[in-house]
Amino acid sequence: MSLWAIVPVKPIRRGKSRLSEILSEEERAKLNHQLFIHTIEVLKQVEAVSEILVVSRDSDVLTEARELDVRTVTENGTPELNPALFRASLFSKAFSTEGVMIVPADLPLLTPDDVEAFLGMRSQAPEVIIAPDRHGKGTNMLFANPADILTFSYGDDSLARHSELAKAKGAHLIVVENERIGLDLDIPADYDLLKARNCLPV
Repeated sequence: MSLWAIVPVKPIRRGKSRLSEILSEEERAKLNHQLFIHTIEVLKQVEAVSEILVVSRDSDVLTEARELDVRTVTENGTPELNPALFRASLFSKAFSTEGVMIVPADLPLLTPDDVEAFLGMRSQAPEVIIAPDRHGKGTNMLFANPADILTFSYGDDSLARHSELAKAKGAHLIVVENERIGLDLDIPADYDLLKARNCLPV
């Protein structure tokens, strides 16, 4: 039995462009790298996660992931998150008998306990578990069993779309509220909130 965590990672020097008004390119690159490492370190401490699969078009990210003993898939072609995730889920399906979990690399408050509690909601396939963002609109963590049950639809209002897709597939849907999972670092307001709490990655 196995469960795979898929971590999509944008190119380190291009990610978090919406923070460009408050952070330089070098500062954003450092932040993206810290978030990536944090995500991998958290997932490695979760017993239920048997494999971690990083999906990226950034060769440096892929190299570092392999150095961290993590599986990798190169994102080719048009840099679109949803097709890349679906390809990764198809790849993992041959090995991931307990489903897949999508974990974006921009959850600075994420802890192993959060992931374990999230996965503790599992019952039996077909099922989809979603942890939304703090606005109740986005998808910050998603578990799907079987691995290819969803054609992913990340973007604005993805929580509603993923919920509808899950229902259309006859999957049992669970929405999990978690404050730490809900805070993704994406816009200046998120950065300011983390700074106020003294919770910025270091």
